Amino acid sequence: MAFLKGLELHGFKSFAGKTVLDFPSRVVSIVGPNGSGKSNIIDALRWVLGEREAKQLRGGTLENLIFAGTPKRAAVSVAKVGLVFDNIDRAFAIEANEIVLERRIDRSGVSQFFINGDEIRLRDLIPMLARAKLGARGLTMIGQGQSDVFVQSSPDERRIMIEEVLGLKEFRIKKAQAERRMDTSRVNMDKVGAMLEELLPHLRLLRRQKHRWDKRSEIETELHESENRFFSSRYYELQKELTVLEDPSGELTEKKKVTEKDISVLEARIRETGAAAGRVDRSREIRDHVAELFRKKAALGADIAKLEVKIELEEKNTAQLGIDLSALHGVVGDVRKELDEVLTWSDVEKIKTTLRAWSEKFSRFFAKETKKNSDAFESEKKKKESEAAAVDAEIKELRNEEELIARTQDEANKEFRKLVEMLENKKNEIRKIDRDMQEQLFARERVSIRKEELEKDWIGAGRDIHELHALPRVDDPEVDMQGIERRIFRLRGELAAIGEIDENLVREADESEARYEFLTRELSDLETAIADLKKLIADLDVRIGNDFKDAFRLINDEFNNYFRLMFGGGKARMKIEKKKKAVKEGEGETQGEETAPQESTITEEEDDDSFGGVEIELSLPKKRITNLNMLSGGEKSLVSIAALFALIAVSPPPFLVLDEVDAPLDESNAKRFADLVKEFSTKTQFIIVTHNRATMEAADALYGVTMADDGVSKILSLKFEEVDKKTAS
Repeated sequence: MAFLKGLELHGFKSFAGKTVLDFPSRVVSIVGPNGSGKSNIIDALRWVLGEREAKQLRGGTLENLIFAGTPKRAAVSVAKVGLVFDNIDRAFAIEANEIVLERRIDRSGVSQFFINGDEIRLRDLIPMLARAKLGARGLTMIGQGQSDVFVQSSPDERRIMIEEVLGLKEFRIKKAQAERRMDTSRVNMDKVGAMLEELLPHLRLLRRQKHRWDKRSEIETELHESENRFFSSRYYELQKELTVLEDPSGELTEKKKVTEKDISVLEARIRETGAAAGRVDRSREIRDHVAELFRKKAALGADIAKLEVKIELEEKNTAQLGIDLSALHGVVGDVRKELDEVLTWSDVEKIKTTLRAWSEKFSRFFAKETKKNSDAFESEKKKKESEAAAVDAEIKELRNEEELIARTQDEANKEFRKLVEMLENKKNEIRKIDRDMQEQLFARERVSIRKEELEKDWIGAGRDIHELHALPRVDDPEVDMQGIERRIFRLRGELAAIGEIDENLVREADESEARYEFLTRELSDLETAIADLKKLIADLDVRIGNDFKDAFRLINDEFNNYFRLMFGGGKARMKIEKKKKAVKEGEGETQGEETAPQESTITEEEDDDSFGGVEIELSLPKKRITNLNMLSGGEKSLVSIAALFALIAVSPPPFLVLDEVDAPLDESNAKRFADLVKEFSTKTQFIIVTHNRATMEAADALYGVTMADDGVSKILSLKFEEVDKKTAS
């Protein structure tokens, strides 16, 4: 089963329209003349897997990925590429058996990623791809002219390539994220430590000020109790007077109640009469609905007209096409025979002519004419006509209802005006009663003024008005109010002798104390977080190191075997550079603080991730090599291919994308390469752009890419297994 099931391009580079490539086979070859756009398919795969640099996609800017148009074909505004993956084995941590990864970009430069239609950020997508051993670069995605990429890369880049194929990139990403979080935590810990050092001296001063405030608060408590008793007694005396004066004359009150009752009755009748306004709204709804029905009727009329045209065309089109299977077998056999001969041609025009001839042959046998069903169109037409009749009936019914509403509206308006006039008269009576009652409120107002003065005195004492309203009532006649008042003046004098203390200072002391405790906890949490991150990084280093070491031994053995196979002898091995752990002077002296690097000493102890880059040592038969640069271009490609197959022999990725990696190979090495592809296709899916006949023969399916006169790439597909079966039958 193929892991990569399909590729869809729309508006990407030379693929202006929607182009779909299915990958049901384990080995798929993509062929075509130079400039036809076949390498654009590889660029599309690289782009949808997260490539962000335009130069890696053979473009000056990312906007160049969008089809720019030709004299015969208009430009498009959006480029889209979608990949369909088989997810039965849950290579992606998503509960779906099929995953569709899509990337879009418009001419404003906005790039978006989607998984099964849901947008996802690139930073979240990369770990998912790493877990599935996928990436936009490295040995799993070798572009045009990069067949010697493993040899030409630096030692560190080689190690990254190996780790990606081994599936260790996921842990590298997690380690990098942990290191960034740890650096951030260290910076934050330094900031918190500095804030604590700055806060502590000021906090000591604030604590002394707060102690003075505590003594003052004892006197203030006694003062508050005395003020409470004094003001409570006075407040409730005034409140009692207000209660006595609160009810006006009973006659005016009763008269007002009767009048208000009459007003309520009139308002109820007005609301009932005003219900006609609802019918006005109903009339408006009817008009809107009728307009909508007319639009619906017009749409139905258009549909009926279209159906009549289709019926007329169907009556004229009576021809049906058939397919001659025996003739088809003959055509396919001829094409298979001609294919071997075409591959040896160098004349592009001749190849195009032959491909056009094949296309015409296939078109004659695979063209299908969709059978039209006149009866279905007639049935649909009758259904639309029935709907139109129903719409006419509904319009007529609504028109009748609208006329009825119009007749009743005039009568309702007359009654409404009469009731409104009566209501206004009653309201005038209420206004006269209110004026009479106002005179009785003057006496109450005088008491209210005395109450307000008391409240001002309360507020002047620095108390909140809500406290006065909430004080319990004091009705003890034996309470000496004058004595309480003298005590209040005495306590206030004692407070003045102590002196004023800014309450903001006390609040600042409490806030500073709380902040000190918070920063202390924050510092402890940061230290714990850094310790946890260090442990996580150490665990990841151990995991990466152990997995890398275990796999590297096997890779080296396979590398030597495939090297000998490619060169007919010799030997080769990969060697890991060792790094020493540098201990900087002053490290660990302060919490979370690292000194600037001055002189470093090297310890003999290796850290868990002490591996450096990967060097290559090799010897060729009958040739002395002291430097990789002494290799020819073809030899570098052979070494890289040997490394590639050594890696997938140990840890096969889901699929490999190779763009003309066999171009530098001679005929015998190209045959070896094709045999290896066929052999490893049971473990890994191959998508190969090639001009080589041997590689084409190893493919299960072949896609041909051509470019038409309008400058747009076209796809022709051929599955050899199907051709062989049809030829055999």
